[in-house]
Amino acid sequence: MEKDNSLLYTCYINDMDFIDELINCLNSIDYSEFDEDYIDELLDSRDSDPFDAEWCRVNKKINSLKNDKNYTNLNKEVQGKIREKVFMIIKQNTESELSDYVSDDFGLIYDSLIVNYKDEWLNKFIIEYKNRRIPAGEL
Repeated sequence: MEKDNSLLYTCYINDMDFIDELINCLNSIDYSEFDEDYIDELLDSRDSDPFDAEWCRVNKKINSLKNDKNYTNLNKEVQGKIREKVFMIIKQNTESELSDYVSDDFGLIYDSLIVNYKDEWLNKFIIEYKNRRIPAGEL
């Protein structure tokens, strides 16, 4: 499969269409390689810099952009449903705490769309999901 290096999320008029597309990609991942050792390595890579520092930086920036006008209770509800759906997909396929991480990722992606936040690292992060990979390490 060829890598898509464009700013993918700018091409979608409807944010939910984009989220649904990413969820479809998540469902298409081959989880047969996700044994305990692989998952441990993946989680360690995500909990270490540069990934952890970048994820936290983007999350902090997105949270600073949220306010009552651009991020409503409906957004919170929709984000919760997205996160729950993603959590169940990963839990069913890996039976691991990776489900918590990926759920957080999709919350981050959804929030970035709502507040219209764009960032080079975030784009690479999203492209990993688009290419049916769980983001980790240096992107």
